[in-house]
Amino acid sequence: MEGYDYSADGCYFVTMVTEHRRELFGRIHDGVMCLNADGSMVDGCICGLESRFNGLTVVNSVVMPNHVHIIMINRSRVSISEVMRQFKALTSHMYRKNTVCGAGQMYGRGLWQRSFYDVIIRNQRMFDFINNYVTINPARWQYDKINTNHNDVTDE
Repeated sequence: MEGYDYSADGCYFVTMVTEHRRELFGRIHDGVMCLNADGSMVDGCICGLESRFNGLTVVNSVVMPNHVHIIMINRSRVSISEVMRQFKALTSHMYRKNTVCGAGQMYGRGLWQRSFYDVIIRNQRMFDFINNYVTINPARWQYDKINTNHNDVTDE
């Protein structure tokens, strides 16, 4: 949001998508996300955000086949852009390292699409809606517009 101080205390919802929407992190099976090694690495990096940024709390997250959702409370005085820049850099480095060793599948120049999508969560109602969305995201994969094989009836 133009003019907003993203280093201000607040609750944020962030989505990052893989480059070319490649499904690199695992598969959805019966509505449950089954992480592969790369997905587990990304999930581990999400879990490590709190120790990396004092004052940052990850409230909920999900690693999907080709994207990641994170809800976080930021009291770290570090901007969300910087948190995401470091997260993307770390996961990209680890992904390339695994690819060199033959474990991953490197596509294009990077792991992630440029930038990320964010929402400032302003109240409890908004938090509850987004938190539920993150929680049920794997079960709704067939309708997700980020899923390149989604049904015609997609989420808005």
